[in-house]
Amino acid sequence: MNKLFFQSAVVSTALSYLLIFVGGLVRVSGSGLGCPDWPKCFGRWIPPTNISQIPEYIDPSSFNIVLAWIEYGNRLLGVIVGLSIVAMTMIAIIYIRKNKKILFNSLLALFLVGANGGLGAIVVSSVLNPFIVSLHMILALFLVSVLSYLCIEGYKIENNDSFSNVFLSKKISFSLITLWIVIVIEILLGTGIRTNLELIAVDNPLFSKGELLSSLNNYKYLHTVLGFSLLFLSLYLCFLFRRDNLGLSKQLVYFILVMIIIQIFLGELMIFFELPQLTRLFHTWGSSWLVGIIIILYNSLQYEQA
Repeated sequence: MNKLFFQSAVVSTALSYLLIFVGGLVRVSGSGLGCPDWPKCFGRWIPPTNISQIPEYIDPSSFNIVLAWIEYGNRLLGVIVGLSIVAMTMIAIIYIRKNKKILFNSLLALFLVGANGGLGAIVVSSVLNPFIVSLHMILALFLVSVLSYLCIEGYKIENNDSFSNVFLSKKISFSLITLWIVIVIEILLGTGIRTNLELIAVDNPLFSKGELLSSLNNYKYLHTVLGFSLLFLSLYLCFLFRRDNLGLSKQLVYFILVMIIIQIFLGELMIFFELPQLTRLFHTWGSSWLVGIIIILYNSLQYEQA
């Protein structure tokens, strides 16, 4: 059953990252209110396919079939993610309950997915309140972090003979923890900047992109500063991992460095050029990968340094 838990954790993690992608698609396409009610969509469990199916109490001008189905797909995938985590947690309770770390984090993942599902309803009822949207995002990042941890722990118990407990060096441990914290803050800052740009654009539809950026508070510069801080931190980690016997962990460090460089490049391009919305989507989604990869790297080092 150890293998079954590991597989369920991997499936839950993959589905959660897919949900973050679809959630980003909802954001960049403006589909957040594609279904103006919750949990139903225009009063129906299946979104309407034409305007005649809209209830009388809902404004017909709010109906856009593409936006409605994008938002509905997001909700449907959220249900699937929730069910996958329920199944994973049940496996942990029934078969691996003696492993307190796995049991606790499985229950934590179940709580986080439930809380974020409820928060999704509040996002709609609050008409995309930027603070609620940011909280929705940070809970998603915490969720994939916990699930990534469960993946590596599940792999460990399945391959018990291959692992031994070896403590990380303080420099590597502190650097990885700092990197994780800064990446989460960076993603939240980016979400806040995008939200404020959208709000300013609604109030000032004639503003150019330069005027929109000028209207932001000075914290927009903090996003850039933190981006380059991440670059220096990842370079420092590459220096710490210069030994040749760290196997996959060393490759993950270089992957983190490359991903951060790509994210900085995309971020700077978005400032100076009118890039397609999908570019913004992959910018955010790629950053969320780093959150889970750092967790996996941190835990994998406990046996690869042996």
